[in-house]
Amino acid sequence: MASRGSNSQSRVRRYVRKVLGVLPGRRDEALIGMLRHARSFVTGRPVQQPAAAKAIAGDVPGRWLRVVDPTATGSRQLEREVTDPTEAAAVRAGWLLVDAHERLSRLGARQVFQHELDAWHAYADDTIALLNHHAKPGSMAVPESKINRLRYRRTMDFAQPGDRVFDVGFGRGYLAAQLIKERGIEAYHGIDVVQGYLKSALGLFEANGLSDASIDLEIGDLFELTREKVEGTGATLMICCEVLEHVDDAELALRTLADALPDGADLLFSVPLHGRMESTWGHLSVFDVARLKEMLDGAGLHAHHVEPLSNAWTLVVASRSPEVSQRVRNASGRPPTRVSAPLVSSRTFLRIDAKDMRAVGGRTHLEPDAKDGDKVTCTITAEGGVSFPVDGLEAVRVLFDVPEPEQLLRFEVTAHEGDRLAGQWSWTPKKGALVKGVQRFSMRPGEKGLSFNGGPHRDVRNADRVEVRVHAVPGATATFGFKAAFLP
Repeated sequence: MASRGSNSQSRVRRYVRKVLGVLPGRRDEALIGMLRHARSFVTGRPVQQPAAAKAIAGDVPGRWLRVVDPTATGSRQLEREVTDPTEAAAVRAGWLLVDAHERLSRLGARQVFQHELDAWHAYADDTIALLNHHAKPGSMAVPESKINRLRYRRTMDFAQPGDRVFDVGFGRGYLAAQLIKERGIEAYHGIDVVQGYLKSALGLFEANGLSDASIDLEIGDLFELTREKVEGTGATLMICCEVLEHVDDAELALRTLADALPDGADLLFSVPLHGRMESTWGHLSVFDVARLKEMLDGAGLHAHHVEPLSNAWTLVVASRSPEVSQRVRNASGRPPTRVSAPLVSSRTFLRIDAKDMRAVGGRTHLEPDAKDGDKVTCTITAEGGVSFPVDGLEAVRVLFDVPEPEQLLRFEVTAHEGDRLAGQWSWTPKKGALVKGVQRFSMRPGEKGLSFNGGPHRDVRNADRVEVRVHAVPGATATFGFKAAFLP
C-alpha cells in the first residue's frame, strides 16, 4: 500500500500535468518544487522538502528570497566613484537598494517596498500629463501601464528646460511627447530600429499638437552611433531606456553609447531589475548590480544616480566625468510625503512575571527569585522547562543564568495557539558556545538567529503560550535561572 506522502505527491503531479499541460514523466520533482515554493510564499511557512528532493533543491530557503551564487567570492576592487562624497554616498545607497530588490522576488519586494512604491505611483499620477491617443480621437488615456507612467515621470525628472535630447529607442513616442509638453526641452532627436514605431509616434505628436515641435525621428541602429552623429544634434542628454536587454552584446552597446556621448552631456539608461520581465522573449539577458557596475567601468562611465524604479527597472544617470552632476542635483522628485509603515502594533517588550510561569515536564521545579520578580530558578532532571502566556507573538527573548553549562545539551522553544503549534526554534550548542553565567537570546518566527534556528511556523499573531524546554545530560539534575519577555 502506498504511503500517505506518496499519494499526496501523486495528486500534486496529476494537478501539475492538468494545469500546466506537462507530459507524464517518471519524476516531476522540479514542478512539485515550484508549487511548494509558491505555497511557502502564500502561507509564510518554510518549504519542506522530502529527503529525496533535497539533492535537487539544495539549500535554497524559499524562492521569495533569492540566494546569492555560493561560488562567488568577495573582491577588494575599489568602486569607480564620483569625486563629490555626498553624491558618491547617494550612489552607494542606490546600488544597495537595487541589490535588495534583486535579492527578493518580485512579490517579496512588493511586500517590503509597497508603501514607498505607492507614494511614487501617486506622484506620477498627480503630475504626468494625459496625452490624447491618436488611435481614439478625444481619448485622454495613455495606453501604457502604471509602472510605465512612473518610468516616464522619473526620466522626465532628470530632463531640464532647454535640454537637447538624443533618445535611443523612441518607441511609440510617449516619452518624447511628455518631454516636449511638460519639461520644455529645446529639441528631441530619436532613433529606433522598428519601422512601425515611426508612424505611431508621428500620429501621437499630431494628436497632441506637437507637429511643429522640434522633433526629429529616424530609423537607426545603436551600434552605428558615433560622437559626430550625436554631437551634430547638439545633444546635452542621451536617453536609452529598455534597449540594452534587447541586444546581443549589452556591454558593447553601453561602450558605444559612452563613446558617442558629447563632452558635458549625460546618459540616462534603464534595464529590467534582475528577476523581472523575464517572460519577454525579446529580452536576451539579465542585469544585476555586479554586471551593471562592470559595464559602467568598461564604458568609462561614472554613475551619478542609481535607483530601483517601480519594482521593475534599474535607472542610472551617468557621464564620463567624475565631477558632481548638476543634472542630478537639479532633478525633481516626489514630495517628501511620509510613507513609513509600522511593522508592529506594539513597540514595548512585555516582561513575564515569575508568578505567571509554569513548570513543563514531570520532573521540573520552579522557584521564584527573591530579588527579581521576573526571574525563576528552574531545576530539571534530564528534561524540563518553563511555559508562560503571551498575547500574540512578534518576537520573544529569553535569559538563561547557567552555573554549569556542560550539564545542558539542547534548548527548544515553541509557540502555541491553543493546541496548535504555531512556531518553533531550537539550539544545540557546540562545545564552548554555552558559557557560565548570563546569556540572552531573541527569536522571531521563521528567522534564523545567531544561535537558535527557526523551524516551521504559521501565523503567530494569535499565539497564546510559549514553552521553553531544556535537555540536560541523561539522568542528571541541572539548575539554571530563567527570565522571558515578548513583543505582541
